[in-house]
Amino acid sequence: MDASIEGNAVEIAFNIRYMIEVLNVIKEEQVVLETSGATSPGVIRPAGRDDFIHVIMPMSTGR
Repeated sequence: MDASIEGNAVEIAFNIRYMIEVLNVIKEEQVVLETSGATSPGVIRPAGRDDFIHVIMPMSTGR
């Protein structure tokens, strides 16, 4: 999977089942994943569209 990253690096973990579910719904080839930190929710949306957003909560890494 190719990715383009903007901003500071962040280590975050999402439940793969929830990621796959939303990616199966989005038919566009590119998606945007935005977050403001490792404990903040992620927002997933199709690139170039603002009529669909999906919020996904990060998993606790136990640190």
